Amino acid sequence: MKTEKPKLIHVANVIFQNQGKRFLLLKQMDPFRYMWFLEESPGIERETGIWGGTAEEAIQEGRKNWQHDQFQTLNCGFRYTLPERDEVGTNALFHQMISSYGSSNGVYFDEELGSNCIVQNASSEARDLSKRFQLQE
Repeated sequence: MKTEKPKLIHVANVIFQNQGKRFLLLKQMDPFRYMWFLEESPGIERETGIWGGTAEEAIQEGRKNWQHDQFQTLNCGFRYTLPERDEVGTNALFHQMISSYGSSNGVYFDEELGSNCIVQNASSEARDLSKRFQLQE
């Protein structure tokens, strides 16, 4: 029986004093458990034990745990709902950016919202990282 690979939800980076900049990967383990993994090297990850019941809770826990290591989530752009685009948008998660940038016109269906959405203005670092992860699969 094949087990599903946990879904990558978001990415952050930290700067450790002796190791430099490292990526943290937030993955959805099950519907109510979002766990941070430290990327040791490309393709090699270690579970950190830091988690939350929602993506937002896990991000807050990450900020608390790595506050002295310059924890910062990647700028994955702004998510707008369609057909009436919000004026401001909300910060997009990494998986939302991948869905939007991976579609032919930028529009994707967000199951959590039950609406079509588009993501714009993601950082080049986030876009480059998404390409690297796609190559690793």
